[in-house]
Amino acid sequence: MTTLLSGLPGQELWQPYLEAAPQSAEAFAQDPLGALLSLLPVHPVQLLTQIAHSYIAVFLFLLAVLLLSFLLGDSRNADLLELVSAAGCGVLSWGGLTGLAQEICEKMTSWKSFLLGFLPVYGGVLTAGGEMQAGMAACGLLLSGLCLLAQCTALWVGPLLQSYLAISMACCISTQKGLADGCRSAGRLLQKGLSLAGRLFAILLGLQRVVTLQLDKTTLQVGRFLTGSVPVIGDALSGAADAVLAGMQLLKSTLGLAGIALLGAEFLPLYLTLLVHLALLYGCVLLCDLAENRRCKALFSCLAEAVRCMAAVTALFFGLMAVGVAALMLSGG
Repeated sequence: MTTLLSGLPGQELWQPYLEAAPQSAEAFAQDPLGALLSLLPVHPVQLLTQIAHSYIAVFLFLLAVLLLSFLLGDSRNADLLELVSAAGCGVLSWGGLTGLAQEICEKMTSWKSFLLGFLPVYGGVLTAGGEMQAGMAACGLLLSGLCLLAQCTALWVGPLLQSYLAISMACCISTQKGLADGCRSAGRLLQKGLSLAGRLFAILLGLQRVVTLQLDKTTLQVGRFLTGSVPVIGDALSGAADAVLAGMQLLKSTLGLAGIALLGAEFLPLYLTLLVHLALLYGCVLLCDLAENRRCKALFSCLAEAVRCMAAVTALFFGLMAVGVAALMLSGG
């Protein structure tokens, strides 16, 4: 593949992205599962162990609450135990979830910096391959939308999560019924809003790709017609142009896979971490169910909704990037 791509215009711009890709396109084609596992910085079992270690204090606290709840039974102290246990669980879970939010903000900032360098180069490759409108789209709507999402996430995820955690603890400790349900409903509403926004943006990207594809095809056809109308020289130029365009098409696919692989190498471990946190929080919900501790159960349900929202934001960013680049990569040329 390196031989086929050598000598193409702008090689000094896009070659570093191909060399920096953690896995080559041939590796993905030969062993997709092995290539994906090699992107993880640590083995999945080791990652699971590290995250579970951070929940040891929470599980031990819940086991102690479970034992005390059986000893107290239906006494008056049972309500006080629920109140104290909800406050303790919130304090023990606060640090881990805020650290997770900070990690997401740092990743989003890093991904935005990567896209600010990658998409303009990718747009240049598309333009050099005769897809001028597609190159403008890569540097326009796709780059602007992803950078806006990354910037908003980096600025607002941390404060919003801290506010949500504080409100969730207050609602679950309060004697007023229905407040915890309101917190969970707010989390579900945010997830649905993100899903709807992602679908609308993906549809907009698809419509833009259809328009740019038709414009670029028309431009190429006009160029071939004008070149072919020149006797002798036109045939030679047309043949040379077809060879260059074939190389640019191969480069477009290879560079697109490299960009998705580079971002996927950081997305997969982060998303897996969020899923493990979510599974452990639901495990806490089951323990609270065994202890019949309604306050703690409501609190962990709210915390689970917060993690689901963070997972939705992360998946939305990577999904839009992958869909946008794949649409530019798989069609046209």
